[in-house]
Amino acid sequence: MKKPFVSLFCLGITIGLSSSQINAQGFLQKLKEKAESVAGGSGTGAKPSKALYEKQKEDASKNVLEAKGITKDPYGLAGIYYTRELFVCGKEEGKPDKAIGKFLVSFEKEANAVKVKLTPSYGIEENVPSLIIGRNDFPADLVLKISSAIKQPRFDATIGNSAFYGFYAKQKVVKDGEYVKESKETLKDASNLHLVLIEPGLILITPGSGLYYIPKCGRDASDVKSEKMDPVMVLYAKNKESKALSLTDEQLYDMLITHQKAYQQRDDLKIDGQKEAYKAIDEANASLFNGSRNSSSSSSKSSSSSDKTFKVELQNLTGEDVYYTVNGMSNTLKRIGNKMIEGIYVKVGASIVTKSGRVIATITESTKPSTRFKIE
Repeated sequence: MKKPFVSLFCLGITIGLSSSQINAQGFLQKLKEKAESVAGGSGTGAKPSKALYEKQKEDASKNVLEAKGITKDPYGLAGIYYTRELFVCGKEEGKPDKAIGKFLVSFEKEANAVKVKLTPSYGIEENVPSLIIGRNDFPADLVLKISSAIKQPRFDATIGNSAFYGFYAKQKVVKDGEYVKESKETLKDASNLHLVLIEPGLILITPGSGLYYIPKCGRDASDVKSEKMDPVMVLYAKNKESKALSLTDEQLYDMLITHQKAYQQRDDLKIDGQKEAYKAIDEANASLFNGSRNSSSSSSKSSSSSDKTFKVELQNLTGEDVYYTVNGMSNTLKRIGNKMIEGIYVKVGASIVTKSGRVIATITESTKPSTRFKIE
């Protein structure tokens, strides 16, 4: 008899609650959910409809991109790549109505820019501008040179998008003060992305997972846990379909960490041995870049001049993501995650400034390589 009595007693309490109390509870819960959503970062939107997934399949079956033809490049990037995750585009931000089943990937090099273009069928049928990832600021081709030296060409930052691009994935959010991963895919805009050709026919795209600077003492366990929650999207050539569809989150993170370690090993040499590092990077790229000896020579000259660049560390201790620029070298707004340590290139006269205008550091003749500047 005890169980029914308890149930009835609880029911009585529930019935006894006034409507204003119930409304207040609902209001507080909504406030909590809103706060957690905001803490998780901007750009998260509604869950995808079944119709979008159907459109993705329809787009993947088209032959529009194949008819355009593929322009080969020295890095082996060019080709038709299918989307594992749901990529979308549209003319209005946050209102994508076109699901992308595959991209035509092509490489472009200009005087002061290196870009990889991801063109969907809508780029040909409806003149939707391509999604472009790469750099058009100082030093435009350095990331590509270092990464191609380890045979995994990489492009950082999203540039030149006059159309809205986004992707659906399980995003990292904050809940009860802890990072967690959403249970279902939600929409995020395709900005500040990294693209890495891990192997021929397999491209990984991520807003950061595994590609943060690794300090010599290693990463903090909580940082690693947070990184693993960043979404990783897979683009694959038809002959890599089976492998691409079977990759787990843990495997994708390991691929990117392995890449970052190899990349950083080449990259860090520029601090410890300027001339030798540039020479090694150029020699590794001899078949890809013309005039590598001249490049090495000019790099050596710049190393001995007042304009030489070197790496310092930036540590974020604010409890939230911080956006910053390195004035005097780049106008690109960069992000450093909470608790993260990141290596950035500077030169004498440059200053590290947050989006709000706060000066974190000014680089002088006395600033030493590997100096760590804290954002508090």
